[in-house]
Amino acid sequence: MAIVRVELFPRPQEQRDAIIKGITDVLVANGAIAEGVQVILYEIEPDVWGKGGKTFARRMQEQGVVYPPPSWKTKQEAAESEQDATER
Repeated sequence: MAIVRVELFPRPQEQRDAIIKGITDVLVANGAIAEGVQVILYEIEPDVWGKGGKTFARRMQEQGVVYPPPSWKTKQEAAESEQDATER
């Protein structure tokens, strides 16, 4: 049995599923039984996770990184954003 804990920034469910499957597949390829593999994702917001005295939210802001990326929006959220922009 294997338990894998992963700390990462929040992301869409589709990506979570892919991460869990990918980690499981790697362990199975190395002799584990899939049902014995547990993957726990700890999603931590970038404004409460820091390095070198700065939060990752601040680091991203300073580097011009948009978080979360627009590509992470659900289809409904994207449609609502497009509608809001059209109404302006």
